[in-house]
Amino acid sequence: MPDESEFTCGDWVWDAVLREMRHYPRTKKGHAETPDAVERLELARRVVLHLWSQQPMQTATGHVMSASQGRVVVEYPDGRKLDINEDNRACARKLADAIAATYGLPLEEEGAPTGRRGGNLPQRDQMGRLHAKDGRVETVLDEMAGTLEVTRAKRPFGKERRSFRTNEIRRLELAQTVNGPYETFTVQAIVGPEEEALPLASYTGLEGWADPGEWRDFTRDLAARLHVETRA
Repeated sequence: MPDESEFTCGDWVWDAVLREMRHYPRTKKGHAETPDAVERLELARRVVLHLWSQQPMQTATGHVMSASQGRVVVEYPDGRKLDINEDNRACARKLADAIAATYGLPLEEEGAPTGRRGGNLPQRDQMGRLHAKDGRVETVLDEMAGTLEVTRAKRPFGKERRSFRTNEIRRLELAQTVNGPYETFTVQAIVGPEEEALPLASYTGLEGWADPGEWRDFTRDLAARLHVETRA
């Protein structure tokens, strides 16, 4: 059994000299004497770190899989792949970084292994307006009328309403945030000299499934129609 200092993270040992990955299962006294899995990596052409979330699932043995998942995929020139599943995100990243560094490759990051899916853009109402809500703030963007209506709920009750002309929008920004198993894409309008950020469109779903490219294209297209710059 290797010394604990030799573990890259978790139950994994990466030997950069031999280019060998070894997994030592845990026992009541620490780690097992011998690995239960050994993989000697050949010349790699690509290293990808997949991070995504899914609904918790129970395996046939009764073990409940974590909602947050990580997978390191090492691709070989002949098309074969080595998959290393590790739901400890920090450990998965350490393994991916170590393997990529050994081969002098950039580490690529992607979402779900089965691929991200489009079709999560907001729908406009019958008048072609965009509606968005972020916390206590609601907005309605009417491009035809050239207005951005903003309603903010006040505590403990009441509402504050304001109206902006679309030519007061300085730029659009696309933000992607992750909170637990969920990720949110939000298109914000930066308005006025104080650069107040107001939501124009958003989507929240399980991490790693929505297509960021779809949201970048949507933001650029909307910015072009509003004649402003965009930051994504």
